[in-house]
Amino acid sequence: MVYTVKLKGKFDLKEKDVVELHPWIKPLLGEIKKKGWKYRILNIDAEVLVELNLDKLKLTLNYHPPRIDEFNEEGIYEISAELGSEPPTVMKILSIERFDIGISTKHCLCAVEIDPFEKKIKRIWDVLWSFDKESPKKLAEAREVYEVAKWLIEEKGFKPADDHVVEDYKKLIDLFEKPYGFTLTLELTVKDENKVPSWEELKRELCNFFYERGLLAELKRDKGTLSNLFRKPIP
Repeated sequence: MVYTVKLKGKFDLKEKDVVELHPWIKPLLGEIKKKGWKYRILNIDAEVLVELNLDKLKLTLNYHPPRIDEFNEEGIYEISAELGSEPPTVMKILSIERFDIGISTKHCLCAVEIDPFEKKIKRIWDVLWSFDKESPKKLAEAREVYEVAKWLIEEKGFKPADDHVVEDYKKLIDLFEKPYGFTLTLELTVKDENKVPSWEELKRELCNFFYERGLLAELKRDKGTLSNLFRKPIP
């Protein structure tokens, strides 16, 4: 028997449906088009009504125990359904909570990914990572990515979402603008171990500190093992 079921999660929806519920995004999409770039709306979090034939569904009951460090928490039971190779038919879109936008250029499929709700750049495609990074083709791709990122930051008021985005943007700025730079060495002493953040937290906070003061920072630490990546920077 076919039932109408309310589902919440990530869905592949049409652009017109997203714009209908979030008309404020239309001017930004129009500006992207005028720049000669393309865009794709992705990672859409929505609540929808779909039609499901429950008689044909294969349901599985799963139990997720609490994490080892959560002794007082209870486990969670979850029912999952195998729907087959085709997604369910969306009958009605109730709400769209969030979505991201991927911006593509002529030579770079997804140059930049942005969160328009928080006005943050979530990802800048690093086209310079490969061995032929100085080839004319790679430099042309990097130039296009640079133009998108710079436009978003300097003209549209977007900010990097994390330190990784800051570092990728810094590479492009160093390559195409060749600004004045300098090396700053910090020697830190642990005074209170309880307040010391992890390496990733410290790096993120310092990158944000410098960014708010007009500086793009690439922070380097002593080489260590992968197991030390998220540990506190205590000898």
